[in-house]
Amino acid sequence: MTIIVAPGMRVLAVALWAVSVALVPLAVVGDGSPWLAPLPSLFIMFFAWAVLWRPRIVLTHEALRIVDVRRESTYAWRRVTDVRTKYGLEVVSSEGVRRTWIATRPTARLGSLRPGGTVRLSVEAAADEVRAMVPAVAEQDGPPPASVTAAPIVHRAHGWSVLALVVLGFVGAMAAAQL
Repeated sequence: MTIIVAPGMRVLAVALWAVSVALVPLAVVGDGSPWLAPLPSLFIMFFAWAVLWRPRIVLTHEALRIVDVRRESTYAWRRVTDVRTKYGLEVVSSEGVRRTWIATRPTARLGSLRPGGTVRLSVEAAADEVRAMVPAVAEQDGPPPASVTAAPIVHRAHGWSVLALVVLGFVGAMAAAQL
């Protein structure tokens, strides 16, 4: 299994977590409301996890899994037809083109999580890793087989995390408005 992430986004997530934790004691010591920092800090921490830490591309022998902010998509390898890098990392399947969250531009810096640490990758190198898993198109001479095994594409929305971002953002803004 290969996991491709955006190390720069993960460093920013850790920095936001550190700032969020540092804000809580400041609110407790200060004169203001005790909820002034914890609620916005909770929003910042969840935002950093959902938007910066969680997105990744997972390559297994069975499927390609793309985890973005809004959803997680799993593509059986037979459904993936190409991987493009003109506008970032784009996966072409029978459903169309899917741009990935971690590489929205061709110059994005990516990394592959390995047992020894993170190996730096360019978008083109990451695309090459994905392309290496895409099976060659099987030539067919004659009629299609009588029974065909389905090659699914499964999308799972991250509705709970989007809802949590909206609620925590609203509550954090209301707490911050108490200034």
